[in-house]
Amino acid sequence: MKLLLSTALSFVLIGTAAAGPVSLRDRLRLADATSDACFASCASQAESCKRVCPTTFSPPCISACDSQAQTCRQSCQK
Repeated sequence: MKLLLSTALSFVLIGTAAAGPVSLRDRLRLADATSDACFASCASQAESCKRVCPTTFSPPCISACDSQAQTCRQSCQK
């Protein structure tokens, strides 16, 4: 997933660089798209984490997944 995200972001950046000067509005739009992709990646990782939680250890495992997701989302905001 991270490879796909970084590859897509690279194509966006290369396409933007090839297009010429970038306005502030375009940069903000790119930043919004990047943070949206980051949040989507965090959600996907959290769901994957929760799917592997064993039923006997479910509550602490899910709590750990939620904590990791929160940390991930906070890193998207920086």
